[in-house]
Amino acid sequence: MKKLTALMLATTLYSGATLACTKPSAPVLPDVNTAVTAQMVKAKNEVKAYMAAAQDYLSCVKSTADHNAMVDDMQKLADSFNSIVRQYKARMAAA
Repeated sequence: MKKLTALMLATTLYSGATLACTKPSAPVLPDVNTAVTAQMVKAKNEVKAYMAAAQDYLSCVKSTADHNAMVDDMQKLADSFNSIVRQYKARMAAA
């Protein structure tokens, strides 16, 4: 029984570490010209989830090049999202 418990614990810990070291995929952002509020909220939640997964990835990645590439990807997504939020707000204010 102790061996089974130890095996289950090791499997759980290993699988969690493996998932954290998988580079997350960036979410697809909505088209700012046609987006509605629900799509913008969904995009915000997806960006937050992506950033959290990216932070987990950064905490375990060993390669400096992979680390820097992830940080660059995070910055690009944040810049893109912030840009579409500003454009969306401007479009809503003009409507």
